Amino acid sequence: MNKQQWQLGQLIFDPQRRTLQRAGQQCTLEPKQAQLLLLLAEHAAEPVSREQLINQVWQGRVVSESAINRAVSLLRKACASLDPATDYIATIPKLGYCLLPEARLHSAVTETAGQAGTAPLIPPLNVARPAQSATRLAEKPPTASRHRQAMWLLVAFVFVIAVAGWVWRQSVPAVDTVPQQVLIPEPLTSFDGAEFDISSSADGQLLYHRRDAQGRVQLWLRSKQQDRPLIATPVQALNGSISPDGRKLVYRRLDGNQCQIMLLPVRPASPERALFDCPTDSAFEASWSPDSEHFFYRLRQSKTQPYLVYRYQLATTNQQQLTLADPASFNGAIALAVAADGQQLAIASYLTAQRSRLSLFQLANGQPPQLQHTTDLDIAVVDLSWPAGQPLILAASNQLYTLAADYSLQHYFYSQQPVNSITSTAQHLYFASQQQQADIWRQPLQDADTDTGGNAVPLIYSSRLDILPRVNQQDTEMLFLTTRQGVHQIWRKPHNGAEHMLAALPAPAGFVRLSWSNDQRSIYFSQQGAVYQLELADGQLSQLFSAEHQAYVVNRGPDNNSLIYSSNKTGDWQLWRYQLQGETHQQLTTQSGYSGYQVGDTLYYSKFHQDGLWQLDLANGEEQLLLADFDKINWLNWQLQGESIVYYQPGAGIFRKSLAAETEPELLLAQSPELVHHYSVSNRAIYFVKRQLPQGDIYQLPLP
Repeated sequence: MNKQQWQLGQLIFDPQRRTLQRAGQQCTLEPKQAQLLLLLAEHAAEPVSREQLINQVWQGRVVSESAINRAVSLLRKACASLDPATDYIATIPKLGYCLLPEARLHSAVTETAGQAGTAPLIPPLNVARPAQSATRLAEKPPTASRHRQAMWLLVAFVFVIAVAGWVWRQSVPAVDTVPQQVLIPEPLTSFDGAEFDISSSADGQLLYHRRDAQGRVQLWLRSKQQDRPLIATPVQALNGSISPDGRKLVYRRLDGNQCQIMLLPVRPASPERALFDCPTDSAFEASWSPDSEHFFYRLRQSKTQPYLVYRYQLATTNQQQLTLADPASFNGAIALAVAADGQQLAIASYLTAQRSRLSLFQLANGQPPQLQHTTDLDIAVVDLSWPAGQPLILAASNQLYTLAADYSLQHYFYSQQPVNSITSTAQHLYFASQQQQADIWRQPLQDADTDTGGNAVPLIYSSRLDILPRVNQQDTEMLFLTTRQGVHQIWRKPHNGAEHMLAALPAPAGFVRLSWSNDQRSIYFSQQGAVYQLELADGQLSQLFSAEHQAYVVNRGPDNNSLIYSSNKTGDWQLWRYQLQGETHQQLTTQSGYSGYQVGDTLYYSKFHQDGLWQLDLANGEEQLLLADFDKINWLNWQLQGESIVYYQPGAGIFRKSLAAETEPELLLAQSPELVHHYSVSNRAIYFVKRQLPQGDIYQLPLP
């Protein structure tokens, strides 16, 4: 049996194991990434066209350009995680991709018919093996003329690469990558499940969260390499943060419909006490001042309001609002961090699924914080940490960055799993990683004639997220989103066939909400404010209208020539109708609208700011509340099915209710701890998403 490893600059590539290695650190590639890298290695220093990629990596299947771009981007990130100082892959305009000359194949190693399990020999880095030991032993030596021709081609190629690289660097404000030591994270926990929302004290104590067997979130403390739970009562202990002196922590206590921010002594010398009430649907996050006497926190008043930042003084119980709602960020603050010296406060706010706004404030005793600088970043920030004498550290997806003096981002570390939170002491940075898995299940609906239903069975499952099922009414095929290739993609599952990728999402790829067309030959969705149509017959993706209309929730219209979408382009969320023929936009609501369907002259819809399902007579403009017990969360999945609606009731499950008769809602699927309110109902079955137990641990890194 032949085993082959490729040496690419500082990296060792094993195609069979799909691994990249460097100095004891290893990265596992997705199958498409491994096939792509192998093809580039086999054509070292030669451009590989997109046609070659499609034929050999995608087996000739029709794929969009964005899918190829995304695969190359993921491969570049994998290489950068081990060798951030080297660019390994070049884009050759109108030709394709290739390994850069300085990072191309140096040697290939073959193991022939050896003992099973014997590791192949690897030559020293950057040292080419003699020609007689290379893999292509049977090739004839080139003539002198061919040598000269190859040399001239190589010189021309290097010149083109150099010019293209210079142009790219001048035109793209990329994240800086600087030479640095290879960072090998040290795992600190190894429990079944995942640890998340971590914080630390100055003496190295770590506060983190875990879920118990009943799905409740509990607080745990790691001190002197020992782990212990802090709260034994059957409540949810969420969003905790330990003080710098390690003596106390603040957390959000959720008990039924009661939510309170609590102060808890780490070493019980006094009982915990409630600081103030909080909304049940608000994710609290706190960052302490160095003196442990006050903390900054983010909170929102309801799910329709943005997260704002406040300061709380323990001695006086005084609260002060520090930020106002930013029109560019309807979600508001994502994360915050106080510098270890107490002189600055950093706040990251949500702009889009791929962009964040970073605001830096100067802090002074007794004075309101003064805004020092604001910059927009092309990353989705999830957490911040600001260690003593160090630059601000930002976490985004699988990446950790540091903020340079000129406010540019520098690569610090690449994690194999998404990072959910970070914290730091004077010597170390800690991060918690987490891999979430979710599956799609199918449960037959109760038969009206036999009064029997069926058991739920798993239909779609992988090691990643399979979410947002969308089934047609005939129950013959289903569409869904999946992250099994690293980013969100649209996949297709025929009733009696295997699932396969249908299309890649427009860049930057992110979560979208899919909606069937009336004739069920295509689907609609919005991405970054623009609306797209995907034809199922050929996978053709086309943009219907641009992002200037700020579209968000898109549903089918009353006919095949229209659709209904929500937009806040007038300053508030309203519903609009778009006519495909004529490309016209017409505003339908004036008193708010977020997700709606039109049937004849009647519009059924939810609102962004308040619960309830509403009905609007488009002929006379009369609005009527149809269902008060209709939570705002239903914007994502509720559907109109004939003369009935299907909707989710938090804590209870998924229901179907007739709009034509005064009958009680019918329970289609009861609430369970694993149920995610992603669902779709056909005339035969309900399709829904169940989350699996996430896996992840806490790791330690040296500070940059």
